[in-house]
Amino acid sequence: MNNNKPYAYPSVASAQRGAVLIVVLLFLMLIMLVGVIAVRNSSTDLKLATSDQINTVLLQSSDSVNNKIEMSVNGDPISNEHKQIMSFTGIFGHYILNDSAENDIIDFCYRPRVGFFNINNAAIRRNTGKLVTNTEGYCDPKVTGDYTSARNTTMTQVMIKNVNKAAGARAFGHMTLGSDTEAKTTKMHTFNIYSTSVLPSYGNAKTDNIQDCFQKDASATEGGVAECMTKNNVPNKMLVEQVDVANVQSGEFCNFFGKDTKGNSSSQLCKDS
Repeated sequence: MNNNKPYAYPSVASAQRGAVLIVVLLFLMLIMLVGVIAVRNSSTDLKLATSDQINTVLLQSSDSVNNKIEMSVNGDPISNEHKQIMSFTGIFGHYILNDSAENDIIDFCYRPRVGFFNINNAAIRRNTGKLVTNTEGYCDPKVTGDYTSARNTTMTQVMIKNVNKAAGARAFGHMTLGSDTEAKTTKMHTFNIYSTSVLPSYGNAKTDNIQDCFQKDASATEGGVAECMTKNNVPNKMLVEQVDVANVQSGEFCNFFGKDTKGNSSSQLCKDS
């Protein structure tokens, strides 16, 4: 008696079902691969977009300081903002009206919501020491009032540095036309304005480290503010602008023939006298 059982070969239908399953799996793997590539590309695009937006915000914040200074200098001479710039305690007046301040450096945190500039909230460096030692002269990420807006995202540190007359410059090029060589108020002064804006919340640095970076020399080629911020992974942008400033004095003889004649003069100085 033969006990051998016949061998069962797979049918054609079952082989086709296996081939279809393999094709479906390969198709699903292809879809997953395309999805992973798309996610990676979108993440890269998002990083690039975010980086561009950060650079734009920082550049606008630094540029707003320079625009504010320019508008204040060229604005109404009796306005408070002009006095904050050109008076004896102003960021430019400190140099123009003070013979011993030529090599001083002024540091202050730009606080547009509180006030443009206050000498009491600034730090003045002279030589290797500090003429005015004030911690409020430097932005502090822990203080909400040190941010440029209520969103508490951007803060801007400003450094003012007087630039000495360069060797080989044109004779009397630092004097304004029609002025006296002895009249220091009409002497042309050149300043470098260093405006450094940062986004503390976008980095992982400690607030104390950020504040220490602000106290660095912004004009230094090595170890300056920008380099310190970069080493601490804090997004930053420094804008350097050179300006020429002359405290030109002007006056007008006011004739008053009665109490109600002040409005007849075209000069604001006569109207406010």
